[in-house]
Amino acid sequence: MTVRCFVLERGGLHLDVEHIDLANLANREADYVENVNARGELPALRLNDGSIITEITAICAYLDEIADGPSLFGATPEERAVTNMWTRRAYLEICSPVVTWYRGTDHARGYYKGHRLHAAETQGWMRAQADRGLSQFNNDLSDGRAFLCGNRISMADVLLTGFYSAMQPLAPWIDRPDLEHLTRWRSAMLERPSNSAMMRPLPAQIG
Repeated sequence: MTVRCFVLERGGLHLDVEHIDLANLANREADYVENVNARGELPALRLNDGSIITEITAICAYLDEIADGPSLFGATPEERAVTNMWTRRAYLEICSPVVTWYRGTDHARGYYKGHRLHAAETQGWMRAQADRGLSQFNNDLSDGRAFLCGNRISMADVLLTGFYSAMQPLAPWIDRPDLEHLTRWRSAMLERPSNSAMMRPLPAQIG
């Protein structure tokens, strides 16, 4: 979801897209594991020379480098440092705890079919960590900034909004109406054209 959102927000890219049936764990089949990603994870980006890049932020950083138009990481070393700071904070303080919480649910046990460690014993701690992160981000946004890095949308916003859209159906408690500033940010991101578009598969060819 995050890479889809990034591609849509960034623009200026030329890509061929192949869809992997994640819902039926095609990413865990031998062909994918042996020829694409030994960890059995998505997304993956195959370059023209056949080499493969995995991990969301690494893929987005590469796409940002090769795309035309304004960067979503920043135009200066300072802007890029701030973007990387907020992207890391979003991942560590909200995304990772919520995903780990989900991996402790019965739904996750059935879905992963033994391909992930079941983390039921960590659920209470992970939810507390995520709630703490959500509250901290609400405080951070209380200065009225439009986006996490100020008045420019960045990779940090893309990561967090993609995460929200993917995880909210599985962890509805991450919607916190009591956190007014985070809710304002979330509402603004929901209004962006990329939000509805990223809920659908990307076309087979982009650009």
